[in-house]
Amino acid sequence: MRLIYLPLCIAALMLCGCNKDTQGLDEKEERNPLVKQGYDYMEIKDWNKAETAFKQALENNPGMARPHLDLALIYQQYKVNYINAIYHYDRYLELRPDTENAVMIRERKAKVEEALAVHYINQSKDVKQVVAQYNRVQQENAELKRQLAALRKSTPSTAATLVKTSPQKSVTEMVPKAAVPADKTTHQIYTVVDGDTLTGIAKKFYGDDDYEPIYQANKDRMKSRGDLRVGQTLIIPNP
Repeated sequence: MRLIYLPLCIAALMLCGCNKDTQGLDEKEERNPLVKQGYDYMEIKDWNKAETAFKQALENNPGMARPHLDLALIYQQYKVNYINAIYHYDRYLELRPDTENAVMIRERKAKVEEALAVHYINQSKDVKQVVAQYNRVQQENAELKRQLAALRKSTPSTAATLVKTSPQKSVTEMVPKAAVPADKTTHQIYTVVDGDTLTGIAKKFYGDDDYEPIYQANKDRMKSRGDLRVGQTLIIPNP
């Protein structure tokens, strides 16, 4: 049998320590020119060409088993593709049911299945984060629409100006980024910026640090007096 010193190939040979008949079949398949070519590529760590050689051997001889084991090891350790690794482990066990190392091979397959499960769980977490972020944006837009509707009722001229000057913008973009002139309205709208506090906002609009009217007007959207977020819109009651 051809000497193979690459660690991966040694592991494959260890896995194939089966009964006499199974071992004889594997040794015979290892002498196949394409399989030997695959081992040559494995020795120089050219996994792509090794993969191609083993696949060609299986295409020419669909009943061969040994290339399935080599491909499974490549897909598990070097060209990580857990689904392919599981498939080739299964095919080898199907074609070599009497191998004495079936338990060891199934253990390796179980590790691949575990890695695949972890991969899908991580993907699922990413999807959940995206969905949660999308839902937050939807809720914020709904709140902005509600505020804009309230603004239209209380200040028709101001709301009309906002819509007229920004016909192509989204609801989020139409919310003013600074206080709306009070004119004869009962309140103004202010967008929180980095560094804002209720005390600072009160001083900006009222000239003193009495922020309680602002907090009372926005209790439905603030969990506490310190609950301010950049981009958050606040109703500022006129003095």
